Formats: sequence, C-alpha cells, structure tokens
Amino acid sequence: MAIHVEEKGQQGFRQRKGNTGTAAGRKRSLTRVFFTIVLLLPFIIISSSASDLGESTTNPTVIITNYEVTPAVLLPGDMGTITLTIKNTAESASVKENTGIVSGGTFASTKSSDINIFIENVHLEENGIEVLTGDFDRLGELGPGQSVPVTFIIRAPSKNGIYFPEAWIDVKDGRSTRYPLTVNVNTDISTQKKPSLSVTQELPDRVAPGEDGTATIIIENTGLTRASDISLVANSTVKSLVLTSSGRYYAEHLEPGENMTFDMNIATDKNTPLGIDPVVLSITYHNPDGTPEKQTEIIGIPVKGRAEIAVSSVTTDPVRPIPGSPFTLIIRVENTGTDQASSVRAILDSSFTGTKTAFIGSVDKDSDAPAIFYLQATKDGSVPVNVTISYTDDFGSHMVSEQASVMTSPSSGLLPVAAAVLLVAILAGAAYWYFRIRPGKAHAE
Repeated sequence: MAIHVEEKGQQGFRQRKGNTGTAAGRKRSLTRVFFTIVLLLPFIIISSSASDLGESTTNPTVIITNYEVTPAVLLPGDMGTITLTIKNTAESASVKENTGIVSGGTFASTKSSDINIFIENVHLEENGIEVLTGDFDRLGELGPGQSVPVTFIIRAPSKNGIYFPEAWIDVKDGRSTRYPLTVNVNTDISTQKKPSLSVTQELPDRVAPGEDGTATIIIENTGLTRASDISLVANSTVKSLVLTSSGRYYAEHLEPGENMTFDMNIATDKNTPLGIDPVVLSITYHNPDGTPEKQTEIIGIPVKGRAEIAVSSVTTDPVRPIPGSPFTLIIRVENTGTDQASSVRAILDSSFTGTKTAFIGSVDKDSDAPAIFYLQATKDGSVPVNVTISYTDDFGSHMVSEQASVMTSPSSGLLPVAAAVLLVAILAGAAYWYFRIRPGKAHAE
C-alpha cells in the first residue's frame, strides 16, 4: 500500500513537471512569433504601400442617362415600352498603372486608361406594372463613354395611377445601379409651363465661293410662358466662311407667340469648300423661375461653285489663210471660276464658210479646252469673227460672246504678181519662137 502511494506521488510529480514544461514551451513559442511579427511588420507595410502605389483601379460603373415611356400616358391594360439609355461613365471607370523606380514615394511614370464595362444583367422591377420582357443577361461590353439602348415591353395595370418601376443593372466587377422610373396610367399630371424657342431660317439658294450672302434667322417662342434674357452666338466652323455682321444677338424677352428676326451676313473666299457649310447657333435663355436653358442649332449655308468662261486665244492653221483655201480656226476656252462648266458649246459667226459649231463638253475649273472649226477663206485682209459660248453650272445656264479677227493673205499679193509675170514670160517666149525661129526653119527647108 505504501509502495502504491509513493508511485502515485511520483506519477503526480512527473505529470506536474510535464505540464510545467508544456506551458514554458508554449510561452517561448508565443514570444518567438511576437518578435517575428514585429520584425516583419515594416516590410509588410512597405510592400502593401508599394502595391497600392504600383497600381490602382477604380471600379467601373454605368448610369441611365435617359429613359422613354411609349406612349407617354398608358390606358389601363394597354401595352407600351420603356427604353433605357445605359452609358459607361468613362471618367470613373479607369485603371492606373505606375512604372519605374520608386523615389521618395512616387513612381517614375504613371499611365491611366479607361476600361470597358461588362453588363451582366439588366432587370426591370415591376412595382405595380407588368413587365412582359425577360431580363437581358450578359448584355456585353460597353466602352468608355459609349451608350446602349435597352427596351422592355410592359402592360399597364387595370387601375389608374402613377407607378414607379425600377431598373436594376448589374455589371461585372463593378457597382450595380438602381434607377426609379415613372409610368403614367391614365392620370392627369400638371407639369410646369415652360418657354420653348424654335429656330427657322431663310437662306439664299446658293452662295458661290468668293461671293457674299445673307441668311435671315427667326427665333419664335412656341412655349407657354415668357423666355427671358435671350442670347444667341453664331460661329462658323469653316475658316474660309466668315460672318461680316455681328455674331452676337440679344433680346430681353419673348412672350409666347412672339419672335425675333435678324440678318446674318456671310462672306466667302475662293477656297470655301463646296456643299453645305455649317454655322453653329448657341442659344441661351431663362425660364420664369430663373433656371437657365441652352440649345444648339445648326444653320447650313449652301455653297455651290460658279464657272467663268472666257476665250483665252484664237489661232489659225496655216497662220495666214489664203482666200479660196481651207484652214483650221482654233479658239481656246478657259474656265477661271470655282466649279466645272458643263455642256460647253461654241458657235461661230463670220463670213468664212465651213463648220460653224463646235461642241466642247465640260471644262474643269482652272483649265481650258479647244473649240475647233474647219473653214475656207473667202476674202483677204482682216476678217472679223464672233464666237458665242454657252454652258451650264450649279447656278444655271449662261452665255458669253467674244470678238476676234482672222488675218488672211491679200488677193493682190505676190502670188498673183508671180502668176502674171509667168504668163507674160510664156507669151513672150511663144512670140519669139513664132516670129524669129519658125521663119528661119522654113527658109532652111
């Protein structure tokens, strides 16, 4: 029994010793872990800071810039549509990358670029209306600043009222969007009466490069209340088309149905491009409650080219035609205008005989073309000719006339004299032979 008690006491001592050893071991282990964390903590902080400096990303998001309910007022039980315009907010959807060696907490270079958004789901929460179209799943990527329309088919409930369905848009790795909508089911809602400015224009049919023109602008208040502090600024988007009148106009106010009219004088040069050249009108005004409104209108000035035809030269082949002989008359027609001349035809009026009409076709601007006439000289000296040229351009049909003269060899020139001398020589030789040589031959026989 004593031996058992002693063994039991020894066993208790060994157990306490083991427990004591275990507690000491645990204490030493915790101490080592604590010092290890303390030593590594600065490196962990530095690494985390460097990682944050190295690359930062702003999660992409989308917004609903506009929505339209068609028809605007539904009758109970009617079907309609809701069209959402979803846009990628490029300003806050970007990734920033830093490269280079850190110096003083900054990197050598930084690059920031927009990222696309992947639209996972577009859902329309009913909230009283019936949505007949299912969700749009995995709609796809939307680039920075891009918009996409999404249309849901709905059915109005049987009870009149104003309902507020909600659009839910989920994007990948980004913030989801919730946007309340308003659907009017056969309910009269009084809206704030506002002014509305409409712009009409009276433009010239066409303005040729290098010419001036006048455009009349009429601004009318087609709204329900007064528009105040109306300001208009006109700016041309084409350098060679300028406003010679003031480009700024002002009216203190316009009552409903009233209008203001002003003339806008325009000047162009030869380099003004052909076509519809835009002038931008920026209009600002105030509502009755003082809130500002702004609208932009485009005035298209029609600029069309005008051809200018003239005779540049008159030549003949041969240079001095001989009366009774054929020759070629070449009249070169040039276009010094700003557009092509079409259907160009030249008609000759002169005492020469031969072809009197020459069809040229078209003459481009800053170029020329020949009108060729095949004629026969009828008399000598300076012979006047008149050429009439007809052509068409964007301004219609035109006709110009030019006077010229053709020099022919005179009929009393060297050729008739030479012919007369030759004839006299022939007659003299015949007489000499008849009166002198012939009698001698007769006596000899």
